[in-house]
Amino acid sequence: MIALSAALIAVIQAVGNQAVLPAAFFYGAAAGPIALLVAIHDRTGIGNSVPGTTLIGMFLFGGGVALMIGGYFDSLLITSKNGPTILRVGWIEEAAKIVPPLAVALKGRYLTKAAGVALGLSCATGFAVMESMSYAWKSIHSDGVIGAGTVLFIRGLTTPFSHLVWTGLICAIAFGVWEVKGRVVITLPIVGAFVAAAVLHSLNDGLLTIDIPGPARLLFIGVAAVSYWLFYRATRDLKPPRVVLGPEPLRV
Repeated sequence: MIALSAALIAVIQAVGNQAVLPAAFFYGAAAGPIALLVAIHDRTGIGNSVPGTTLIGMFLFGGGVALMIGGYFDSLLITSKNGPTILRVGWIEEAAKIVPPLAVALKGRYLTKAAGVALGLSCATGFAVMESMSYAWKSIHSDGVIGAGTVLFIRGLTTPFSHLVWTGLICAIAFGVWEVKGRVVITLPIVGAFVAAAVLHSLNDGLLTIDIPGPARLLFIGVAAVSYWLFYRATRDLKPPRVVLGPEPLRV
């Protein structure tokens, strides 16, 4: 997908055909998140816990609803992305991304840990892809198509270890509790998971946007590593369903 995005950008540069620009942005923004989704499914089998149509709906509409809510409150509460108010972003956007999976859980459906992680990751993927595309659209006016492609490449590598795992962590803890309780409740572990995700999210964005010494920005790599480690720890008990083979047919 990254190679296809780069090829489409090369076409734009070569012949000026802007019609392929949305496809270039989509493939570039979605490559990293989808790669992580495939890897997580191979490890856990979560994609089998929820119907495919529901996961697609959570990607397309859940991600869009989360982006709408997050974008609205970001504009109200974050006055400058280069100032301390950016540290509110994690609390806003993590709350926004949990709304669609929570709406499904409140109906009493898919109250299993595997299903919750699948729903959360689908919603976060939709959110991350659309957000990355918006950043690319902004940068194209100042940095051109190549600059926009660079933005997509960088975000494609980083968003899997940020947006996806933060929301996945919250959903793993929350749906794990709800699976045991049989209903939606708020417990200290759920609150703790949300706080951890929100703090990591705010630290990540703060390190990348606040005016700090350049070397200090590299700490975002540590934030990404801790984020994925917490998500992995929260989901390591999930395993693909075992395939039971029947007896060999008798041969005459």
